[in-house]
Amino acid sequence: MSITKIEGMKESQAKEMSIETMNVKGYNVYFVKFDDAFGYSALVFKNDHHIYYANDYELHHTGKSQPELRELYIKALNHKLYTDEELQEPIKDYNDLEAKRYFLHNYYPMQVDSISYFFIGSDEEREKIRKKVSKMIDNKIGFCYNYERDRDFVKHLYALYAGLNKRERELKDNFDYYKSAFLYEMKNHEYGINHYQANYDTLSAFGNVKWHGDYDSDHIEDYFNDLDFNETQRKAYYAARKEYYKWESENLY
Repeated sequence: MSITKIEGMKESQAKEMSIETMNVKGYNVYFVKFDDAFGYSALVFKNDHHIYYANDYELHHTGKSQPELRELYIKALNHKLYTDEELQEPIKDYNDLEAKRYFLHNYYPMQVDSISYFFIGSDEEREKIRKKVSKMIDNKIGFCYNYERDRDFVKHLYALYAGLNKRERELKDNFDYYKSAFLYEMKNHEYGINHYQANYDTLSAFGNVKWHGDYDSDHIEDYFNDLDFNETQRKAYYAARKEYYKWESENLY
């Protein structure tokens, strides 16, 4: 079975094919044994919609037994998926924040019908879609357009995201949190070799910034001002940069 056919499966089909069913944080998970390379897999559904971005397949974990895969899937899903209550809890660290944001951007919106922002096709098809979505709800968090019938769902998604942002603002004076967050993004953007826009790329992960030039450090404060960083956040950035260069010298050369 192709990945397209798997992702197009209805919940009734997954249920019929499953060898085990489980509920993880309000999501129905069906463990299915495909006969091809996808093998023993976990398919995720909620609100009668296939949350296929959260699926996992044996194909990606070669060499593991079925019991090992089952344990791996359950553990992974408990980290991928969140209840509304969990989303409003204090943020543990930067990885926790990013995982929750990813969930709200990618998994949560799949519970209802939508038309994605992202489209590949002819100009004629694009124009048809443009006309259709002009009467739909622009869901900037889900990167999609939703139908009027799901307006309350979209409002709730925005409320959850606002609550998460509020939790992040509670950490604005937490030096250790921001140091670790900046260090993570510096590694993510290869800060040490990204000479021409290292600061721009790194700090863009924390909000909207203008291009001020980036070859040297003269413009860092301009980016800080764009983000309205306080003194704690600014000191944390310089501390993270110092630690990054230490890590780089120990691990990359």
